[in-house]
Amino acid sequence: MFQQFLTSLGRLYRFVMSLIIALILGITTWGCWEMYREARLQDEFAAEGHPVTINIIQADQRQRSWRDILSHSTYLTGVYRGKRYTVRFVMDSSYVGAGDRVRLLYHAGYDALMQPEVASRFDRSTRKSRLIRWTTIREFSDQNRWLLLCLLLSTASLFVISGLIVSVIPIPFLQTITRFVFITGLGIAAGFFTYDTWAYFPYYQHIKTNGRAVVVKVLDTNQRSYGRHSGRYGMGWYRYDATIRYQHQTRIIPLSRPDFDALKPADSLRVLYDASVDDFMPVDYTPEYSLILFPLTLWLITCLLLRPAFGREPENALHQP
Repeated sequence: MFQQFLTSLGRLYRFVMSLIIALILGITTWGCWEMYREARLQDEFAAEGHPVTINIIQADQRQRSWRDILSHSTYLTGVYRGKRYTVRFVMDSSYVGAGDRVRLLYHAGYDALMQPEVASRFDRSTRKSRLIRWTTIREFSDQNRWLLLCLLLSTASLFVISGLIVSVIPIPFLQTITRFVFITGLGIAAGFFTYDTWAYFPYYQHIKTNGRAVVVKVLDTNQRSYGRHSGRYGMGWYRYDATIRYQHQTRIIPLSRPDFDALKPADSLRVLYDASVDDFMPVDYTPEYSLILFPLTLWLITCLLLRPAFGREPENALHQP
C-alpha cells in the first residue's frame, strides 16, 4: 500500500514538473515569436522607411509591454506632417524627453514611426575569429535567428506536451506523430550541420589562399576543454586560442597545440590576415577535421531510427508458403 502511494506520488511529481516545463516553454516560445515579429518589422522599416526628424512633445516612461521590463524604454509622442505619432524608444546611453529632436524611420505603408535599430541583439563582433566554434548561424539576420529559435522551442514544446497527454490518455497516433516529427527534425538538423561543416573548409581555404602574412603580438593563450576528463592521463578534447594585438585592436584567433605549447605572452606570431572577411589565423594552422564527427553522428542516429520502419516485412509476405 505504501509502495503504491510512493509510486503515485512520483507520477504526480513528474506530471507537475512536466506541466511547469511545458508552460515555461510555451511562454518562451511566444516571447521569441514576438521578438521575431519585431525583428521582421524592423527589417521592413529599415528597407522601405525613410528617416525623419521630429520634435518630441511628450515622453511617457510607464511600462506598456513585457519588453519594457527588459530594456530602458520610453514612449515618445511627436508630430509629423500635422499628425501625432507615438513610438516606443529604447534609450541606450542618452536620455530623451520632451523638447528633444529625435531621428526616426517613417513607413508610409504602416503610417507609423519606428526607432532605427541601434545594434544587433545577437553578437556579430569580429573580435573573435569565426574559425573558433564555427557556425554559419552567425550570418543569419536577427529575424532568421529568432525564427530558428521559435522552431526549436516549438518542437521541444510539442514533445513535452505530447508526453503529458500520453501520460494521462494513451494515444498511439500521437506517439506516431511525435516520433515522425522527431526523426524529421533530426534529419533536418543533420542536413544543416552537414552544410555547416562543409562551409567551414572553403572559409578556411579562403583565408589560407588570400590571407596576407603579418606579425602580431601575443597577449595571452588559452586552453579550453570539452568533454569529461579523469585523472592525469584521462582522455580529453581541447581547443586552443590566443589573444593578439593588431593595429591597436585586440582579437582572439585559433591556435594549434604546438603553438600553444611554445608561445608565451609578449611573443610574436606570424598569422594570415584576410581583409575581405576581416579574420586571422596562424600561418601553420590546420583545419579542424573533428567538426565532421557531429553531422556524421546525427546521420547515424537518423538512420538507426529509420531502420525499423523500412525493415518491416509486408504482412502479406508473412502468409506466403
